[in-house]
Amino acid sequence: MSHQPPAILRMTKLKTWSAVATSGGHTWRTLTVPHADPERTHLNEDWRPVTSPGALRAAIEQRLALVTAAAAKSPVLCVEYLITARTEAFKGYGGEVDAPAYFRDALAFVEARHGASNVVAVNVQNDEAAPHLVVYVTPLVERPARTVRKSVFAGGRDENGKLKRVTKEIRWPAEVVLSADHYNGTPAKLAALQTDFAEKVAAKHGLARGLELSAASHTTNKQHHEALERALAGHIGLTPEVLARQGRLWSKETPETQAGRLSELIRDHYAPTVARAATAGHDRRRANEMAETARRHEERYKAVVTELAAFTEGLSAAQQAEVKQAASQLRRENEERERREAEQARQQREEMERERKREAMREMERIEQRERALVKGLKTATPLDFAGADEATRRECWGLLASRDDLAQAFERMTVSPYFDSAGHLTDMGRRAVASTTDPAASHPTRTAEPEAHTTHYVPHSRLSGPGM
Repeated sequence: MSHQPPAILRMTKLKTWSAVATSGGHTWRTLTVPHADPERTHLNEDWRPVTSPGALRAAIEQRLALVTAAAAKSPVLCVEYLITARTEAFKGYGGEVDAPAYFRDALAFVEARHGASNVVAVNVQNDEAAPHLVVYVTPLVERPARTVRKSVFAGGRDENGKLKRVTKEIRWPAEVVLSADHYNGTPAKLAALQTDFAEKVAAKHGLARGLELSAASHTTNKQHHEALERALAGHIGLTPEVLARQGRLWSKETPETQAGRLSELIRDHYAPTVARAATAGHDRRRANEMAETARRHEERYKAVVTELAAFTEGLSAAQQAEVKQAASQLRRENEERERREAEQARQQREEMERERKREAMREMERIEQRERALVKGLKTATPLDFAGADEATRRECWGLLASRDDLAQAFERMTVSPYFDSAGHLTDMGRRAVASTTDPAASHPTRTAEPEAHTTHYVPHSRLSGPGM
């Protein structure tokens, strides 16, 4: 059996908008990325509408607006997942892994874990040494309404002199919480993340899980390149002054030209040796870390064997095999139950999201219906009608009069009337005209309270009351 290359899944918590901007700049190459090939950047793909650092922030803010519960003091705004494998694992580089298929399954895994609506951006990078998938997630958690029991002080003291306490049941409403810890807050959860990903995604594509209990620490590309630059700068560098002492032997070249030519020649010749020397410290550290990882696995293995001995003592090989088979069956049943529960939760989240969108559409329709009713009434309303409307409706209608071309004539009627000032507020004459409509003696449709030039007929202001008013 051939050795399976490991799948790579890394998770980064972005706690500040600065961190979000830096990550987005790296992903969409608005920042300099030394190890990316600019000739291949056009091969990168976006699997969501977000295509820039600014759009990433806007998408995160849109999701954060749904949060209804108080967040932690410094909450994680976004979780960034990077999914890839070693270069040699992919097709085109000597391996068998189909990158698009691998990334599609990886994205489905992240969506099942966090909910598809919380995945705000997806970018596939094909301009580096190996293909990468970058997924940005807002870690929202939808908690259903629940009842919790809480011990509270009841007042007074008991027979022992201690403050009295009682247990109360408190009803908590449904809420949306921003909590990255809910998903990845403990070492156990992070280990489970790697195991689940290996079993549900990596194994399908011929990739293995990384080492558990690993003591290795990550060396970034930046650290690696900085080590090389320091080594090369410290080992090679001829100066014109040194060459100037060689007399006239090289008189056909200036000292500067000779220095540049020979330095470049020596640099090229010794670069591999210098690079190995510069990274030797990293290699030694890596070897020590792998040794520590092996020791941890050995200790865990011994502990497990000791623990299992108490359960298997006295059992035959056949009986032990039955126990293992039963344990495997229980594990599969638990995994299937968790899968069903996760699927049900996903469907519930999607249904809630659909209902939210439907309610938003209904609200928009109500607003548009109300506006149509107001516009229809304003086209025939007199200044006295308008003056008789309640202040909130009059303010809303004044905005419509000033902004809609089809209400230009109505706007002119109101602006020339002495009932309103330039902002649409009632003048003293307007208030007197409205007050006179409550006088039974003034019930004739022609209102003598208005100046002759503006004589009109009073129509009850209900025509300016849209739906819901």
